[in-house]
Order: sequence, then structure tokens, then C-alpha cells
Amino acid sequence: MKIALSLLLVLLMLGSAGAIGCGAKKNPGTAAEPGAAATRDTRSSGLFNWNDMPIYAGAGQIEKAAWAIPPAQGEYTRAEWRYYDTRDSAEKVGNFYNNQMAAKGWKEQGWFDMQGTQWGMFSKSNDADVAMVWISTQDGKTVIALMKASK
Repeated sequence: MKIALSLLLVLLMLGSAGAIGCGAKKNPGTAAEPGAAATRDTRSSGLFNWNDMPIYAGAGQIEKAAWAIPPAQGEYTRAEWRYYDTRDSAEKVGNFYNNQMAAKGWKEQGWFDMQGTQWGMFSKSNDADVAMVWISTQDGKTVIALMKASK
């Protein structure tokens, strides 16, 4: 539960900063056609390697962002986001992430299913690394937000 609260706090702080001059990059034209293989973007801002995060097949990357904040005891100080979209249903995408995160070494800390939105929190490396998967439907597409954070 401590991980969930720490991650939620980081998300609120970093989410409010959003993409305002914090290294967000739009990748126009990368959205894949339904059924196409996902274009895996393992490049980062230097904070993380993304090889341990599953990318939903058929999803196209639409944006990315990264933050580093001054360290405080026990807080997650580095975070990166990757945003994707697909025409597949949110339910199908949620099932994919429920199955694939463990296969990549992530331990589920909680999965929440709210009206129109699903999100899960995961950890590894004795809770030094955390990840979040956020799935919602917007404008007829399923949007996937993947976040990695580290102490």
C-alpha cells in the first residue's frame, strides 16, 4: 500500500507538470493501423531502458515524456511516460497487460477497473522500480499510458 500511495503522489505531482517543458515529445504519424505490429521505441531520455515493458501489438506511440525531481527519502524521483493508442477495445488491452507484466518480471501491486478507465500498479527490484499501466477510451480509440519510475 505504501508503494501505491508513493506512486499516486508522484503521479499527481508529475501529472500536473504534464508535458510543460519537461521533455515531452510528440511523435506524429506513428499510430499503427489496427492489427499492425507495434513500433517499439526503446529510446529514452536516458532515464530508463524500456525493454522490460510490454507494448501492445497494433498500438502506435503518440507521445513520451520524462521527469527527474530532487530526491527525497523514499520517493520516486525519476519517471518516464510512453503514450500509445489503438483501435482495439480497452478490455482486450487490459487483458494483455494483466497477463504480460508478470512475464516481464513485474509484481502486481493492484489493478483497478473504474468506469471507462483501467489502471494497474507494478513493482520490481524490491520496490525500487515501479510501473503503471493506464488504459482509457478517448475519441473512439483506446489510449495506453505506460509509466516507469525509480527511486
